[in-house]
Amino acid sequence: MNLKQARAEVLLLLAALFWGLAFVPQKIAMAHIEPLAFNAWRFFLGGLLLVPIVYWLSSRRDLQPGEEGGHRVHHTWRRCLPGGAVLGFWLFLGAALQQASLLYTTAGRAGFITGFYLLLVPVIGLSLGHRTNRWTWAGIGLALLGLYWLADFSEQAQLIGDLMVFASAFVFAVQVLSADHFVRRYDALRLACIQFLVCGVLSGVAALVVEQPSLQSAVDAAWPIAYMMVFSTAIAFTFQLLAQRHAAPSHATVIMSLEAVFALVAGWLFLNEMLSVRELLGCGLMLAGMLVSHYGNHTGTHH
Repeated sequence: MNLKQARAEVLLLLAALFWGLAFVPQKIAMAHIEPLAFNAWRFFLGGLLLVPIVYWLSSRRDLQPGEEGGHRVHHTWRRCLPGGAVLGFWLFLGAALQQASLLYTTAGRAGFITGFYLLLVPVIGLSLGHRTNRWTWAGIGLALLGLYWLADFSEQAQLIGDLMVFASAFVFAVQVLSADHFVRRYDALRLACIQFLVCGVLSGVAALVVEQPSLQSAVDAAWPIAYMMVFSTAIAFTFQLLAQRHAAPSHATVIMSLEAVFALVAGWLFLNEMLSVRELLGCGLMLAGMLVSHYGNHTGTHH
């Protein structure tokens, strides 16, 4: 492993750590602010914070994505706007479901079930003509078994929360496939920035329609908003973009799946969330499913 690859994988590990830890402030925020209002603040402010980062990274020729093989992508804000808006819509939908689910389920469970999107990406990709293999199906089988063990059918409220997180994982998988389509044609940095700003605006409009947002609630949830805006949005996403040019794909997916483990540990450490042996077994099976699926996708034939 060369130095660039090692550095890239450390950045990815930090991104996964920041995203895993994020479930704690997301959960804490729900005691002070409603879900859509929280998303409006975190994404809009996070998007604004990304603007200077976009200009800094864009000035560095070696970090510009999509320019290999003489193929130039569109680098203007105006050309990136439609694609960024589509991604922003999917992010808004997925984040709204995920955030609202934390009113009913724990941070650790939400983190693990969200990780299911890694498995849903190749399945939804089938409808777009992407090929997959038996490893993917084996991984999905393991993860579904884990999800069954993790689900608590006696706790109706928690089950509702878990189902909402599962729905958000499906939306995030669609968002990942959409992003894969757009980053081949447009600048990934600007797409990301527009996506966050659009998601923030849509969340704000939705909050005004269905919630009673107030400035005081945002002040009360100031530190969770600050964490999400700085670490989960601006820093983690930038780390991911910087890393993706040099990290080995097979390593990258394994590292990103650790987000679920970090979420579980963070919920236990900071929120005193205890899991039963059955729930831990469910989490273990889900993690095994993610790893098996991605091992197969990087050793077998895939599109």
